[in-house]
Amino acid sequence: MSIQSAVAYSENIDESYEAGLEIGDMILEKIALQANSLGFLFCHIEFDFAELLKGIREKLDIPIFGCTTAGEANSNGYFEESASLMVITSDALKLGFGIGENLSKDPEAAVHAACTSAQARLGEDKPKLALTFPDSSLSLSTDHVLGLLQDGLNKDVQVVGGLPGDNYQFKKTYQFFNGSIYSDSIPLLLLAGDIEPLVITRSGWIPLGKKVKATKSEGNILYEIDHQPAIEYLKNYIPDVDDPDLMGAYPLALLDESLGDDAGSYYVIRGGFTYNKENGSVIGNGHIPENATLQIARGAREDILAGAEEAIITLKQKLANKKIHALLCFSCAGRRLMLGLETKKEIELILNNLPADCAVNGFYTYGELGPIDSSLELLKKSRYHNTTLVLCAF
Repeated sequence: MSIQSAVAYSENIDESYEAGLEIGDMILEKIALQANSLGFLFCHIEFDFAELLKGIREKLDIPIFGCTTAGEANSNGYFEESASLMVITSDALKLGFGIGENLSKDPEAAVHAACTSAQARLGEDKPKLALTFPDSSLSLSTDHVLGLLQDGLNKDVQVVGGLPGDNYQFKKTYQFFNGSIYSDSIPLLLLAGDIEPLVITRSGWIPLGKKVKATKSEGNILYEIDHQPAIEYLKNYIPDVDDPDLMGAYPLALLDESLGDDAGSYYVIRGGFTYNKENGSVIGNGHIPENATLQIARGAREDILAGAEEAIITLKQKLANKKIHALLCFSCAGRRLMLGLETKKEIELILNNLPADCAVNGFYTYGELGPIDSSLELLKKSRYHNTTLVLCAF
């Protein structure tokens, strides 16, 4: 039997156990569980997670994975204080899952533990999709964690997910793994069997201005652009570099010159900039390789929504007449801030371009993981993104 999926949610944040029961009942009203099932749970930081999971698992005896968020989005729309669960179930679905703890202290050991456990559970089956929600306290070294994951898995496996949120408190986030609660961890889920995942990533940000080189950088610190202090380049475009809101509104587009003429069409966004007044270096939310080609980027609300529309339309076109069983979406918390009261339009654009029976679940993240386009050889490598939307259909 093919994959079946369903979504349920509750905004009963003050009665977490009751919210879990409600969610479980709603799922069972929609689908019958098959041999292999799992749930993706994304919820607001103020829920009592233990009680929420207790309520859900009283109704659904299945593995549950997920995390806390900076907002939720599902088949029913956009929510700011909800618990949202997607369940997928199939006789032909194969699952492997693992978790690595103490990620901040020893990322190599944590990623190795997650990969080893997940692959052991999967057995001889080759994974087609890896989903992960690594702790957001590592946001500045997520590129390193992603690289470790890619080294620990088959190179053809698409790594997709998002960094957990805590509704902009920036204190502590939580991950859910097989029904238990963790922090400072990396949960990993491998999917194999009768699935054909497709991942499309778009931001809506528009590169502009002069293309330049990162002539001196280290990790997320960009010291020099074209052999000058990095802040001098940004000053050409940003009216007031001491205004954090303005700095955040002008991220950098990290271009991939290996794409040739298409380098300006497919890029990774690096945002969240502050700068060092003593040496003019710029601090971003993600790795900027030395000698990388950069451009300043701009984006208004209409550009962000245009990026969402481009993502879902591209996904539909790539899938052609293939049925979408489920869609996971990971959008940046920075996009939510920029969209403000129009945030709901992002998920509405996605839902309006999908069949009514396609289950959708996702959340607003502190960083996004996924390939730019998993259907194209040059774009199928998973990357760490800022202020971007990742769509994963299977």
